[in-house]
Amino acid sequence: MTAALAIDAGQPCVELDLGALQLQLRIHHGRGRSTEQHGLPIGLETLAHAFGDRMPDALALENGIAEVEDAIMPAAQWLPAQVQTLCTADPLLRQLVLSATGAPVHPGPQRAAREAIEHLFAVLAGQAEQGLHAGQAQPQDVQAAAALLILRECLHHWGMLQVQLLD
Repeated sequence: MTAALAIDAGQPCVELDLGALQLQLRIHHGRGRSTEQHGLPIGLETLAHAFGDRMPDALALENGIAEVEDAIMPAAQWLPAQVQTLCTADPLLRQLVLSATGAPVHPGPQRAAREAIEHLFAVLAGQAEQGLHAGQAQPQDVQAAAALLILRECLHHWGMLQVQLLD
């Protein structure tokens, strides 16, 4: 099932998938219309490497924000103005959405508001400022930190109000 069919076959949909070296952005323009695909020049491994392959400190997080912004900002011009939901079937983004909402998996659409993702990012930023490292109270997963930063920046800079999980 494509993202366009999962949301509403007649409506445009913007779908994001994380890759190791680049993000994949698919813009489904609706029933009977084309789908654009764009590769954005940043990925999970790229960002994790920029973090030094460990949980980011405050400086690494700030540098990561700038790097992600530079990579995703050009995509804003391609996005349909009326689309306010970012869709994804990416497994790591799925984990983040479920973590942000604290909701158990249930039938039907799973969504997280941008504010829930911002809250999760605030926890990461607080951890980065306090200099927590592996073995301390917070789980340490550099891939999840990179994915969260990417998701947060995409939602913010593309004007998306929520992220929806696809089957």
